Amino acid sequence: MTTQQDAARPAVAAPPSGAARPGGGAAPAPPHPLGPLRARLAYWWNNTPSPAGRAARRAADGLPGGAPALVSHTSADGVTIAYAGLPVGRTNILQLLEQQRARLGSPTTHRTAATVTRRDLAPGVRGDADLLVLGAEEHRLRRLPDLGTVTAPFRLHLVVDVPDTHEQLQRLISKRERWQFRRDQRQRGWVLEEDPSPRALAFFYERLHTPTMRHRHGERSRTERFEVVRHAVLPRGTLFFLNEGGTRVAGALCHWSKDRRTLTTRLLGVLDGREEHYRSGAFKALYHHLLRWACEHGVPRVDFFGTEAFVSKGIFQWKRRLGARPELPANHFATKRVRIYPRRDTPAVRDFLVANPLLRIGPRGGPLTPVYFTDDDRPPRLDLSARCPGLAAPETVHLDTFLAADLRRSSPPGGSA
Repeated sequence: MTTQQDAARPAVAAPPSGAARPGGGAAPAPPHPLGPLRARLAYWWNNTPSPAGRAARRAADGLPGGAPALVSHTSADGVTIAYAGLPVGRTNILQLLEQQRARLGSPTTHRTAATVTRRDLAPGVRGDADLLVLGAEEHRLRRLPDLGTVTAPFRLHLVVDVPDTHEQLQRLISKRERWQFRRDQRQRGWVLEEDPSPRALAFFYERLHTPTMRHRHGERSRTERFEVVRHAVLPRGTLFFLNEGGTRVAGALCHWSKDRRTLTTRLLGVLDGREEHYRSGAFKALYHHLLRWACEHGVPRVDFFGTEAFVSKGIFQWKRRLGARPELPANHFATKRVRIYPRRDTPAVRDFLVANPLLRIGPRGGPLTPVYFTDDDRPPRLDLSARCPGLAAPETVHLDTFLAADLRRSSPPGGSA
């Protein structure tokens, strides 16, 4: 792996142009004559569950070529992470790994560009990073070295199988979540509204979704363009708002599956992105109300959309308490994988792996297994529960064994912190 120049970060997606109208709507810019068609094609390319569409995307993403990489650096005693492979992983996988590292006290200082060759994946090769993370189609990873590695899905969806009655639904949800929702609901009197009108969509995108993404994620924000939302999502979906005292304080734009058996949350937000709507419980209450709505209307499945396959991620922890289970997405991400190659055995590498248990996937879409790393000085983070409907029992992996499989030819031991 050879390091070159500093690499730029992705830009923030912009909200729809135009001045706000009374009532929260937006005056749209003059439409491009091919705008609706381009928006629908873009959404189809990224989200279609059709076998032909997925095969085309898989072929495009699996084309042979170089593997440009980004190396994410931190302080001298922190873990250095390189990501190579599918470009989307720069904004999905690498950003998440940087956030996980920052929680251990090692924020990102800068990124540099690099090149990864097949030799960099061989056992014992140190390279320029402590961890090398490769994102690729599964069929390509099968041809690469995998000794001393762990492979996870590139992306997972968290799905609730909605039962027939409210009583059964409540039993799916954790006791603490039920208690908190009932308490907050009594205090706030929230009501769920369905309003898929164009005016409501403009209000949702400009006043709820865009400010929420900006305030929560800053320059790392990524979302659908308004043209895609307007022409591809809403026509095959619907829009919900959580109303508190006559004010729409939270909202969710959802998309129906072709058979209308699965309702998927696509975009969410709270009014003006304000933290008060998180502190009040409104954002969480929106999920509870969506599940209740699905139960009342006989919708068999609610898909709370995607997450990376790390048990330590807050989205995973929160949604599993609503009874969600992880499954591979129906779109092109179903065949994409992430493989982690440890390049060095250091205290920082061990701290990072122990702090971030993940869901390992077997060959050809095999079962998902929660993997918790540990060693004699670092207990497994079993407090980060992976308990979900249908998920295999967790597996504990000792780092002395795991790291020795890959690093035995070149790296000194780095056991104790």
